[in-house]
This record gives sequence, structure tokens and C-alpha cells, in this order.
Amino acid sequence: MIRYTRGTDGAEIMKEVCVICGEDANTLHIAEVAVKPDLDNRVLLIKDRNDSDQTMKKKRERLDEQTASFIAQGRMDSTDASEFRTKGELKFGMKPEALCSMSIDIITGVTRSFCYRTDNAKFLAKTFSGTTLSASFHASSEEIHTSVGKKVGIDRKGNIIRMKAEKKVDMIDKIAKEDAGDLEYKGPLATTWFRALRTAQQTYLIEGAQSIRAYVERYGILVKDMSVVARYRNRAEFVDAVNNDVARGETSLR
Repeated sequence: MIRYTRGTDGAEIMKEVCVICGEDANTLHIAEVAVKPDLDNRVLLIKDRNDSDQTMKKKRERLDEQTASFIAQGRMDSTDASEFRTKGELKFGMKPEALCSMSIDIITGVTRSFCYRTDNAKFLAKTFSGTTLSASFHASSEEIHTSVGKKVGIDRKGNIIRMKAEKKVDMIDKIAKEDAGDLEYKGPLATTWFRALRTAQQTYLIEGAQSIRAYVERYGILVKDMSVVARYRNRAEFVDAVNNDVARGETSLR
């Protein structure tokens, strides 16, 4: 969705709006949506937000160029691309659905667009397949951190997005921010010794610890988001601590 407002100087402002929470996602520049008529074969230039000249394209040509980028950002999928080829336009004209955040998981190398405002009233009331996000995203059965990563938000189709090491993407330039402070290791991966383990070992320890009832009861949220590993100096200490709470019928960690 695109929202049109006016600034204090009377100039029109275009903003993409998150389809989940309804908050502003990105301010658009006219050069991002302007196209020339299909029958106009002149070379026309337009200034972009950096005051550089850009050659205006016809609508279909412009959208053909952008589709792959939108798919890579998680704002479109193959179904949307097929509909675009049939209709010749995106859901909101020159733009697909927008979300209020975009990040790269530097461990998996995947870029995700998602709504991160998980306590926003509209987010909580949003319904997918008859279930509100309040009931699905915040369900007690939905671990905060699993072997796939920490849950950070919801994509445009209601899927929970998880990340292991999140690097924010600039919503205007669509490139990863350079500031090292923008890189955040999630849950147990914030602990150096755990991050150094192989992925299979990380998965084994996460699933193992979260299956030991007494250990979960002892540390609660720290086990759900697996930040509990920060309490220990190494893998051996962690395994010993978890195994101290193993009950009959449960499997000890090795």
C-alpha cells in the first residue's frame, strides 16, 4: 500500500506502508514510480533522490527490471511473478506489498522482508487462516529460538521469520548497513563458544536442552530463547548443567 500525505511545505510525500502493522515502511521518491507512456519513444531523464539523472522507462520495462529484486527481498514469490506477467502490474501499481523491516541473515545468506512490530495492535489483530498473530506468533508452544534461529517477525503471508545473525538492510538503498553495530547475533549465537560449534552441534544442543523439562522450568525464558548458554564458559559446562536436570525417560546430552 502507498500512502500519500503532504509535508509542511505542501509537497506531496509518498510512503510505502507495512501490510501487517500499517506503519510507514519507506519514503518513496517520484523517480521510483515514474514511467513514460508506452508510445513515447523519446529519451526522458528524471532526477532521483541523489539528484542524479535516471532514464525513464516504460512501465513494463521498469517492472521487468525490478521483479527479480522484489523476489530476492521476499516481497514477491513465483506466484506473484506469474500474476504480474499476466496483469502487467504489481499489487500496488509499481510496487508489491511492503513490510517495515528487511534484514540479511549473514549465516544463511538469506534476505527477508518482515514486520518486526510484534506488539503492535494491528499486528496482533492481523489474521491468517482464521488465526490472529497474537495467537500464532506469541503461542507458548512457539519457541523464541530454535535451531533455525530467533523469531524476529512475520512475512507478508503470515510465516514466522527466524534469523541467526541479523544485519539490517537500508530500506531506501536496499543494501546492508555498513555499521558493525547493525549486526546482531541472536540467542545462543551471541555467545562465542556456541557460535564456533558446527551447525549440527548447535541444533543438537538447542533441541536437547529444550526437551529437558526441569531445565526449562529452572531457567524459563532463558531456555526458550537459548540465551542461557551465556551462563557457561564452554560446551562441557553447559552439557553438565543440562544433564543435572535429566529425569527418567529423558535423554542426556553427550
